[in-house]
Amino acid sequence: MIYYILCLFLSFQILKSDSPLSDRYHTYSEIDSILHELNEEFGDTLNVNSPYPNSGPIFKLIELGVSNQDSLPFWAVKLSFNAHIDEDEPRVLILGQCHAEEILGVEVSMELIERFLRPEEHPADFQSLAGILYSSEIWIVPTHNPEGLSVVHGWIDEQENWVQDVSYRKNKTDANQNGIFDYDPIGYGNDLDGVDLNRNYPLNWMFGDQYLETDEGCSSNPSYVSNYDYYRGEAPFSENEISIISKLMLDYDFILSIAYHSSRSGCVAERVIYPWNWPGAKLAPDYQVIQPLGQEIAELTPKEVGNGTYHFAASGSMRGNAHDWSYSQAGSIQYLIEVGTSNMQPDDVDLIENTIERNLPGAFHLMKRAAGINYPTGPDKYQIKGIVSDASNGMPIEGVEVEIAQMSGGVLAPRLTNKFGRYHRLLYYDSFDLKFSKHGYYDSYYDNFVPSAEVVGQYDVQLDPKPEFNIDMMIDVPDYHSDAIVLNVKTDNYSEDFSVFSGQNNLNLPEGLYTFTIISDDIFPIVQEVNLSSDLELEFYLDWYDILLDDDFNDIYSWENMCGEWNVQNGKLLSQYDLLYPNYTPVCPIRINSSDIALDEPVNAVLKLDMMYELEWDKDTLFFDLFNSSDSLRIASFYDQDWGDNKSYYYGIEVPQSTDNQLSLGIVSDITIGYRGLSLDALSLVYDPPYDCLKGDLNHDGYSQVTDIVILLDIILNEISPSGFQLCSSDKREDQNIDILDVISILNQILGE
Repeated sequence: MIYYILCLFLSFQILKSDSPLSDRYHTYSEIDSILHELNEEFGDTLNVNSPYPNSGPIFKLIELGVSNQDSLPFWAVKLSFNAHIDEDEPRVLILGQCHAEEILGVEVSMELIERFLRPEEHPADFQSLAGILYSSEIWIVPTHNPEGLSVVHGWIDEQENWVQDVSYRKNKTDANQNGIFDYDPIGYGNDLDGVDLNRNYPLNWMFGDQYLETDEGCSSNPSYVSNYDYYRGEAPFSENEISIISKLMLDYDFILSIAYHSSRSGCVAERVIYPWNWPGAKLAPDYQVIQPLGQEIAELTPKEVGNGTYHFAASGSMRGNAHDWSYSQAGSIQYLIEVGTSNMQPDDVDLIENTIERNLPGAFHLMKRAAGINYPTGPDKYQIKGIVSDASNGMPIEGVEVEIAQMSGGVLAPRLTNKFGRYHRLLYYDSFDLKFSKHGYYDSYYDNFVPSAEVVGQYDVQLDPKPEFNIDMMIDVPDYHSDAIVLNVKTDNYSEDFSVFSGQNNLNLPEGLYTFTIISDDIFPIVQEVNLSSDLELEFYLDWYDILLDDDFNDIYSWENMCGEWNVQNGKLLSQYDLLYPNYTPVCPIRINSSDIALDEPVNAVLKLDMMYELEWDKDTLFFDLFNSSDSLRIASFYDQDWGDNKSYYYGIEVPQSTDNQLSLGIVSDITIGYRGLSLDALSLVYDPPYDCLKGDLNHDGYSQVTDIVILLDIILNEISPSGFQLCSSDKREDQNIDILDVISILNQILGE
């Protein structure tokens, strides 16, 4: 057995010698073995081995998950004093490698691990290394593309041939689903399989390349073409690797992050890139924090040739990348650092070592910015942190939203306190207004805070809990009703569904202004504002609804296209034919109007929308209006994105007496950046009629027609189980029986007899 293993090892080394890559680069198997060896040396919690006095264990190895196609595990290394304990400290995330062929980032990340574990070999850095580990947690993921890394370093195929593609970029997902790994080892691109992992994040994912989309090169190197290399995947987060990394980001609240890349085209080589400057000079809300740090990192990183330093620039690309998503959704400002020149796999060991060494000062500078330290040298501190606790018991509160008015925007997910009740925000020299809010507590404000370059600002907050009040709800339902009833309770930062029942119901809620929405099959939805400031008794009388307008968009004939290219596809009303709605149109916003809704008297109605939508945050507006020749009403407006699965929205309105009431819906956009707009699956405007149910109208359309007879016959013949509403409306003769006589009665009505 030992002889067999030795022969296999020697044959692998002989084959590996055919690789054009320097042995200085770490292969996947070497990363695996080295990390586990370091875990044995530094991760023992009983026999602590640490070069730092009183540090406790400084190393923890965590298997994050496995890759998408080959199920290869990959790992994070946590470096900190007492690394085995989850402590209340700022965190930094280092992603060594995302794109397979960009292997210099692996080397920088592995060197960072060694540098922290063996500081005695670098005495000039000892104070900085100790300070960083004492004050923060450093998480390093050498690679989250183990499949691609293995392709770049090569492997032995089933015929015992050495196979390698040093230019491979993606993971190995079987994109064409033929069960074979289809790649082209000659030149750049043309690999049929694999997904670009830096195009698989949800934010702006739809702008990324579709399957087998060709490359157009870049302006500074138009001759460089790498077809199929930027495939975004079949859906956001379709790849295990990105689902795992995004979960890591969301779970651990990293303040800052670095993602190492390299530019084989040379188009963005030796550059620090950060969020964002989108078309129309639309800057990231924290841009005045983000940009200076990016510039500082770049100026600390000398270029390979000459006396200059790395370039720095805000990202203008909108293609499902990590740094934009990490910042906007996980609250972690991420810097994409393009390591090295277009010669991104140099075989000169001295050049490899020099490239690694030149990139370390920028990394340490970022870590110090997160940790709030600047000794012996380092960045200005300019930050605020604190603990939010419950004023009634002193316990920390998780999930408190901390909003800074000067750095806020709809594109950002709420910035929340962690399980320690901790918030931590990087700032710049200015005055800031903070708001602390959570459902069940009174809001708290801290205005005109001015941060210091020398001292980290500390502001602890105690939130006063709101009193809770009891709501007794009596729900009355019509005869024959037996379906489930759902109550949605919603306020600014809270929404929850409750199952309620006919009869008496009880609910406890904190003081506040709520919207109650009660829904059930065939029931007129109740949408009611409830101002809860004391115990309440509420009565809700549920009735069958009738329809003023109902459309499931098999066609568009009952609508008038006022402006734009509204169309119906697959039973959905779409705001445009193209992927994206148009930018600002001077003639009118894209808009479509319903046919007239004539009423002899005003009625209380509810507009129900089943839809998904995607807009430019805070800049563009999706609107739903009700208007007639004398008045107009804005029913609902949307300024954000909720694209994925259809959701239902309910709005209570009064439709006035008029012969020309119309619904109007559309999108108002600015001059740059369009998104997918509106996909409306169904729209209905229903009202609460003055009668129990309209006998003979089994489908809620307000008329007795042949379609109602068909439904009634199916009920009589036991082809379908009638709903409660149909039990009510089927008994046309009101004799407590549903039979052929009811069919005759409906037919006579249709024939005018």
